[in-house]
Amino acid sequence: MKQVETYAPPKENGKIMLNANELYCDLDEALRKEVLYELSKLSFHRYPDETSKELIEAYAKVMELDAACILAGNGSDEMLGFLIQYFLGKDKKLYTLQPDFSMYDYYAGMQETQVVKFVTDADGRFDVDAFIEQGREQRVDMILFSNPNNPSGHALSNQELLKIVDAFPCIPVVIDEAYAEFARDSMLKETSNYTNLYVTRTLSKAYGLAGVRLGFLIGNKAMMQTLRPHIVPYNISSVDQKIGAVVLRHASRYQPLIQSICEERDKLYQALANLQTITFYPSQANYLYGRSQRKQAMLKRLQEHGIVIRNYANDDSFRITIGSKEENACIKDLLVAFDKEDTYEIG
Repeated sequence: MKQVETYAPPKENGKIMLNANELYCDLDEALRKEVLYELSKLSFHRYPDETSKELIEAYAKVMELDAACILAGNGSDEMLGFLIQYFLGKDKKLYTLQPDFSMYDYYAGMQETQVVKFVTDADGRFDVDAFIEQGREQRVDMILFSNPNNPSGHALSNQELLKIVDAFPCIPVVIDEAYAEFARDSMLKETSNYTNLYVTRTLSKAYGLAGVRLGFLIGNKAMMQTLRPHIVPYNISSVDQKIGAVVLRHASRYQPLIQSICEERDKLYQALANLQTITFYPSQANYLYGRSQRKQAMLKRLQEHGIVIRNYANDDSFRITIGSKEENACIKDLLVAFDKEDTYEIG
């Protein structure tokens, strides 16, 4: 029987939900009306466009890419699972980071693929040369990790990533860029230069479509032509395709929001960087990663105020999504007060 490590999504509920890295605001009224109007014209008795042409062309326009280099899926998760299924299998090795997105383990388990992990520092940093050396020693068959890293928020530069791509020219190197809109660099434009480089993206985070489930796989045009026939037909509903296309028409409206989240993230980090009982790390994503030996007491304090963050059960770490200015100010005040009280008690 296959040994599959299940993915446990956050289930807690509260007044302020900062546990799933979702965009803190929903579609505005004008965009909702446009979506409803477009949905009213759909032929619901017909199967969806299996090529997702309108959606892919809309995304290609926003990202300034060739549409022939893009595949669309039911969230970037589907694209990641597809790549693992296509390239790996029993007796193969997937190479990733520890910690990283647990869905990699889930999909690898479905294929009876061994997962080899390179342990990062507490803040998510790691030595690229040591990573390459271990990968070569283990004779890995695919490299896959998130950048910025989930959960730490640390991001490698394009130069560092290309060093890894160049070091493994004969195996696929997959960069999961679920949070790249909040980062300084992206590997999207590099995909046309390499036949072994793949990038996945999502509309769940920066574009606030977590409830719609839309993601993309970007790679070299020749490789996309090879992979395209293997995608499950009708993998994205007509409704989801249309919603994604409408939102992408207005992609420019999201840029000030993305910039604001980055500014709020950096502001919150600076306000919490010098706490005595809680350690936070710099981030290039829409969240902050932290550790505390007093985590359970901290979680309880936040829960008393209706705030839910992501708790990693096996250690002292946690993750806080960047919310609205008011939500960020609230959590900052609570954590600063908690730290002062706890520091006083320890002293």
